[in-house]
Amino acid sequence: MPHLEIIRLTPPGRGAVASFLLSGENAEDTFLRYWAGKIPEGGHPIWGRLQLTKNGVCEEAVVHRTAHDELEIHVHGGEQIASAIETLFLQAGAASKTWLEHFATGSSQQDLALQLLPFAPTERTAQILLDQYNGVYDREMAAIERLSCEEERKQRLDRLQKLIPLGKHLVEPFRVVLAGASNAGKSSLLNAILGFQRSLVYSLPGTTRDVVSGQTALDGFPVTFFDTAGFRITDDALELQGMDKSLGSLADADLVIWVIDSTVEESERPPCPVEPNVMICCNKIDLGQKRAGGVSLPVSALTGEGIESFLDAIIRRLVPVPPKPQEAVPLTGE
Repeated sequence: MPHLEIIRLTPPGRGAVASFLLSGENAEDTFLRYWAGKIPEGGHPIWGRLQLTKNGVCEEAVVHRTAHDELEIHVHGGEQIASAIETLFLQAGAASKTWLEHFATGSSQQDLALQLLPFAPTERTAQILLDQYNGVYDREMAAIERLSCEEERKQRLDRLQKLIPLGKHLVEPFRVVLAGASNAGKSSLLNAILGFQRSLVYSLPGTTRDVVSGQTALDGFPVTFFDTAGFRITDDALELQGMDKSLGSLADADLVIWVIDSTVEESERPPCPVEPNVMICCNKIDLGQKRAGGVSLPVSALTGEGIESFLDAIIRRLVPVPPKPQEAVPLTGE
């Protein structure tokens, strides 16, 4: 029997419609064994019924020929019906395949974009991926190859190089860790960023003993914020474990926000890590005792003062020069 494949185009689970692609040299012959309706011709969808069992159980379907050896089948979206359709053609000799295995088997920029596109968490990242799928990256590389000016060629290649980190985060969110001394207001700051109470807030130092996270979007780019256990001298075993987890989060972060308490003297604060991915935030400026020491990100998690500028500074650090519409963004496939 010639090779035949049944590919589920829609994700499993509940949905209004479940769609399949029946692909192979004998796709139409196999399909017509179970079809009560007109033969699919041209590019027009037709309505009919598929016989799912020998005792006459049928399901209404809309069928559309997309190529001489391919038929799209659209049925009601319940999982039971979708599984029955899939089983019907598996029993007829078809092999099951995912849509990724069928459509995106290569490693080109277009293939990578198609693989990532269904998982884009924001409209902006989806549009960037769609641009790459439509060939923006390939056209940019071809244009660079044709350049006779070496300086312009270098500038455009440098721009692509700078966008590689963004290409890695069109689906996977940037990781931003809130760290610092106990009771500096990291949990309150996370809640202010997310707009709801994700972290427990209490005046007693050491309340946060595990890493708590929350995801949002800044300027259309996905970002996950992590609230970590504060650093201080303690004999509490659970709190010490929390500090160890905090250190692990710092190592994996794209950006670390070191939160300091503006009411605490600088000599009493734990030392801030001296790393290129660390930004300092001065919290509790609403209390009036602004011992910030020239910090450029003053905020009040309680009143919301400075939060908007604070978030803008974060996304500008993560994405210094955002891509323009239909600009090439390299995808690495990692």
